[in-house]
Amino acid sequence: MLKRLSEKYKNYSITLMVDTSHIKAHQDACRHPLSPDKQRLGKTKGGRNTKLSMVVNFAGMPLRFKLVCGNENDSISAIDTLHEHVDGNYVLADKAYDTNKIRDYIHAHAGIAEIPPKSNRVTKIEYDKTVGKLRHKVENCFARLKRFRRLNTRYDKLPQTFLGFVSLAVLTDWINFDFVHVP
Repeated sequence: MLKRLSEKYKNYSITLMVDTSHIKAHQDACRHPLSPDKQRLGKTKGGRNTKLSMVVNFAGMPLRFKLVCGNENDSISAIDTLHEHVDGNYVLADKAYDTNKIRDYIHAHAGIAEIPPKSNRVTKIEYDKTVGKLRHKVENCFARLKRFRRLNTRYDKLPQTFLGFVSLAVLTDWINFDFVHVP
């Protein structure tokens, strides 16, 4: 269903934005015999949490998402989350995604990486700040989705159950978008 809705608005996929958002896990979500890694729960200063890695299009609508451990670096899940969506598009991200591996992946798929370089980068890379300002749309997407209490705080023990609700929230967001943009 998500693929069908995103295909309908394929012209919005000229620019992609990728980011992750922390989701605090409730203490009841941690009580399961599975290991925390299999539950996608990472240990941070604030306790157990998980991250939702997401790719959105130019309109800020989700195209693909993935659940990762809360203590995992954002750049580790970026290539899996971007997957087949890069083909010839701009890809906007924040400094956490400034790795040669991600940049090479984007260029190998004929994409253009608009990622601000880290301050410790040896080779300087050009970055257009005006294009980078569009990156707020992925943050807006997370804000819309986190209006659902069950997505804002993870109460589900199993990652599949939590991803099921994320899927429902994403489809609801797409249906609202589709309803507003009816020709």
